Amino acid sequence: MEKIVSFGDSFLLGNELCRQDGTETWPGLIARDLGVDYATMAEAGCGNEAIARQIYTYFSQNKTDGTLAVINWTWCMRWDFFLVDANLWVTLGPTCVPGKLEHLIGLDTAKHLVDFYHAHTSRSDIWNRFRSLQTMYAVQCWLRDHGIQSIETYMDPSIIDATAGDRLEHYHAVKDPAWPDLSHVQDLDSLPVHIKDEITSDYEKQMMPQYITALQLHVRERLKTFQGRTFLEWANDNGFPVTELLHPLEPAHRAAADYWRNLYRSLLA
Repeated sequence: MEKIVSFGDSFLLGNELCRQDGTETWPGLIARDLGVDYATMAEAGCGNEAIARQIYTYFSQNKTDGTLAVINWTWCMRWDFFLVDANLWVTLGPTCVPGKLEHLIGLDTAKHLVDFYHAHTSRSDIWNRFRSLQTMYAVQCWLRDHGIQSIETYMDPSIIDATAGDRLEHYHAVKDPAWPDLSHVQDLDSLPVHIKDEITSDYEKQMMPQYITALQLHVRERLKTFQGRTFLEWANDNGFPVTELLHPLEPAHRAAADYWRNLYRSLLA
């Protein structure tokens, strides 16, 4: 291995860090520590389909041998659209307003797109997950078929969480009379393992169709976590500074570099 290349959104581009070229994010820091080349293809505010395009584009133009791909998938409610008349891709998401797109496509078209997103696309957990899962699975297969070493993490827990709806309401609807009464959703974590397994299995079957859970089963095998959490969750739980735009700052990235360094080193050996 000779190079680390990262793919993702603002978290791997380094938005709100001292340098916003990827070098101060955890993959960039590890590359510096290990003395290997580093590049990032990350793009602020993009969706998972855009991240897939980053990967396909990079490896169609560069060698695959000697490269470790570091991928951090983003939130599944972000949508990437190709606008034929403008001949460009745009990303829509919950925080997108027409002003963000006005300079690209004009205010009227921007308003139409944002209204369409909020009215027809953003509110479907099934649709959001299905799109992202298909994208992620295709990339995983492509990387495997091309023999490319990769490490994948993710920002959106719902991508691999097969549930939707109120877990506490579900528990009370299906609970056995011998099970304890619970007042808060956090109390579910204190249940005996056999009860948690039973209600989790039932909840997933009820709330998500099999084509979602089947994809999740395949995709999650390749996904790694920060001690069972996303980077943002891990940063918050450890008390690292996080901006109002939800970007963990330099201390979190330095700690993440410490967390992953040995694994990266083993793959680069």
